[in-house]
Amino acid sequence: MSLDGKVAVVSAAGAGIGAATAALLARSGCTVVGVDLDGDALDEQRRALGDGDRGGAFHPVVADVSDAESVQAAIDEAVRLGGRIDVLANIAGGSRPGQDMVELDPAEWDRLVQVNLTSVFLMCRAVIPVMRTGGGGSIVNVSSGAGLRGMHRNPAYVAAKAGVVALTRAMALDHGPEGIRTNCVAPGPVATPLMRRNRTPQQIEMLARDVSVLGRLGEPEELAEVIVWLADDASSYVLGQTIEVDGGVASVV
Repeated sequence: MSLDGKVAVVSAAGAGIGAATAALLARSGCTVVGVDLDGDALDEQRRALGDGDRGGAFHPVVADVSDAESVQAAIDEAVRLGGRIDVLANIAGGSRPGQDMVELDPAEWDRLVQVNLTSVFLMCRAVIPVMRTGGGGSIVNVSSGAGLRGMHRNPAYVAAKAGVVALTRAMALDHGPEGIRTNCVAPGPVATPLMRRNRTPQQIEMLARDVSVLGRLGEPEELAEVIVWLADDASSYVLGQTIEVDGGVASVV
């Protein structure tokens, strides 16, 4: 790994895939700026990682990644803390399945698109000028298998996550020549707090048994390994790609 001494910004760093990614980046030697709405979760993450004695330091920043002013303030703080930004991991997202297109309220559509897609746009828009100044960097966006194959009764989430895939390709074309690599990860079912909030224990058991070829859910740490590999120079010839990390999904969720 070539991440030692680099500065990384991770959204949704308080729990789940974001927390696992922030922890692995810190252990790889990065100074990590963890962004989340949940300040208590960020503080818990900071305590768990310590003061950089086992790798890079972790700095919590409370911000709403779906709000442009909040995003800019968070990125300004990241630059103040680290002096530059080498890695951006856009992991924030949210889902509330259970409604089809006709049942979905327009306000809920807007909210889900903002948290899943607009947040990626806003974070990248704020970070890319910083990466240009520093000579380049790596951006990893997190979509979902739902954005590639669809998902029952969750149209806003599906559309937003599909948009993340397309936005990743657009950014790769526009900013790859500047030394800014953009790639995407599309998780399958993962045992995150969000999964447990949105699904009953019976549904989670069904997913583990029937959807993944491996017969189990993924773990946040397994997604973090792929995200950090994409952030690292080891993947320097990988650009504009969406990597599915789903245990070999056997059917549409």
